[in-house]
Amino acid sequence: MKAEFEIDFATPALAKKALETIALETIKAKEFSDKASVLLSVRGSVLKARIEGKGFAALRARTTSFLRDVKIVFDAIALAKK
Repeated sequence: MKAEFEIDFATPALAKKALETIALETIKAKEFSDKASVLLSVRGSVLKARIEGKGFAALRARTTSFLRDVKIVFDAIALAKK
């Protein structure tokens, strides 16, 4: 099973920084479970993610974690603008 996301950022630099930040969390998650994997890339100002899971539960869990990480990145960007 798989899920794919494309997330737009205001600039390519922000997309790259998001990739770096989320990649760190992805590496940590991989240490706990090999039931799901995440492939991240940046094209311009778009962060692309492909999440694959061995089953629906693994896919759902990793997708939820990924989206939580993305929300934290957007919250940090909003906070930095203030």
